[in-house]
Amino acid sequence: MAPRRATSVQELVDAAARVFERKGFVEATISDIAAEAGVSKPTVYQYVESKRWLLETIVEQVIYPLRHSIDEIINSDLDSREKLMRYLRVQVTSAVRYRTYYAVLFSDQHQLSAQALRNYLSWARDLNHAAAGLFEVCAKDGFVRADLDITVAVNLINGMALSISRWYTPGGRVSVEELLSQVVGLLSGFIQPEGG
Repeated sequence: MAPRRATSVQELVDAAARVFERKGFVEATISDIAAEAGVSKPTVYQYVESKRWLLETIVEQVIYPLRHSIDEIINSDLDSREKLMRYLRVQVTSAVRYRTYYAVLFSDQHQLSAQALRNYLSWARDLNHAAAGLFEVCAKDGFVRADLDITVAVNLINGMALSISRWYTPGGRVSVEELLSQVVGLLSGFIQPEGG
């Protein structure tokens, strides 16, 4: 069965992500992307600048929505425990929603232009800094253990959340809500019981 014909830049980006995930950025060609998108190679070039532009767009579409969501959580009037729960939810749902994009990011980030790589690394540092600030407030408020190294905890928790994109299958035996519950359960040694 022929693939459904892509009719937007976003559909071409999605097709590129699937091809990059399967073949890797270096091995993938614009012809592969065109075939995946159900369009001709010249049509791809009508909508996108280059294969590298597609890769950098994939990375941007992972980082900017996540950054926006986390900024909203951090700057909200919610209590620190609810902020932490929402932070975990955003990390889990983003890893599920952008599974293919995350896979491309992990395997091909070294193929980014120097500027795009700097942008990605800056975003990762900002994300860790924001999470550390949240976790410090949660520790002060008694919602997470204060005796653990916050930087280590942030990296471990973010790494765990990002790893979901590597193994989780949407529509499988575990729903996203159950997955989030499992993440919170796993972190029960870090997160103090409510009211405790």
